[in-house]
Amino acid sequence: MLISILIPAYARPEQLAEALQSIAQQERALIGEIVIGDDSPRAYWARNQAVIAQSGLAELIDYQPSEPSRGTYPNQWFLASRAKFGHLLILHNDDQLCPGAVSLLADACANETDDRVKLWFGTQLIMNEAGVVDPVRSAASDLWYGRQGSAAARPVWQWCLTESIPSDAFLVEKASYLQHMRGERDGNVGDWGFSVRLANGGAWARFVGQAVSRYRVQAGSVTVAGRGVDAHRAFELACQLRVPPEHEALKSRRFFRNMRVVAVRYARDGERMNAWRALLWPGMPWQHRFSLRFGAIILMLLTPRQFWLWALHYKS
Repeated sequence: MLISILIPAYARPEQLAEALQSIAQQERALIGEIVIGDDSPRAYWARNQAVIAQSGLAELIDYQPSEPSRGTYPNQWFLASRAKFGHLLILHNDDQLCPGAVSLLADACANETDDRVKLWFGTQLIMNEAGVVDPVRSAASDLWYGRQGSAAARPVWQWCLTESIPSDAFLVEKASYLQHMRGERDGNVGDWGFSVRLANGGAWARFVGQAVSRYRVQAGSVTVAGRGVDAHRAFELACQLRVPPEHEALKSRRFFRNMRVVAVRYARDGERMNAWRALLWPGMPWQHRFSLRFGAIILMLLTPRQFWLWALHYKS
């Protein structure tokens, strides 16, 4: 098996160097190519190219800068379309692979006995901006995202109910990724959109039960700085997720608990009718309906957008 490792990059040359260093520690015979889509401003290109030259992996790397910027998920789609091999592993330029991760995922794939399984993933260690792993946050992340216990294969819709499939560092069949990667209303939650479409396509995924990657949490990320998580897009995708009737209540508890945030996100983007629909969503707790925040959102929806948009403090 040969794997195409795809790295969507944006600025942060020092962290790209760390990501490549983590790849250099993997079983080289499994890596067919490393495709880097550099979405950085031109001022970063020379530094990123210098990092590539010093990585020891230059002969495997296909470096593709883009101007103008493609954007986060269009950049990933471009890389997947360019990949030469039948299995993909996406690694964000600020994250890292754990030692032996590629072999672990490749072995799970090679030994797979269920044709329905199209994706293989493990746990993530949570690290701070300096690259220091936080065991407490890592354990809490595993608990919240249902990445616990021994290896297991399940329908992707089951993994979706705990949002278990990570945003990167999973192994996936190229054909499945190309089929389900693109969603025109995904916003900045395209990884969730991919999981939902994969689930609705009837696919299964296998959890390998071991740590695969180190995921960096930092203040400058797209979803922490700027516009924040597109909660309204995540809500739409959760509505599209098809689960058996007996699991609908679990889906509602997991994904429809912050409808006031969803309403504000719709209002921010000028989708007033969708904002009203979110605000009047059945099942909203009465504490939310009788809160000052609920009243403030109603006031927002009854006044012109330009009167309050400045208060949300986000970059468009």
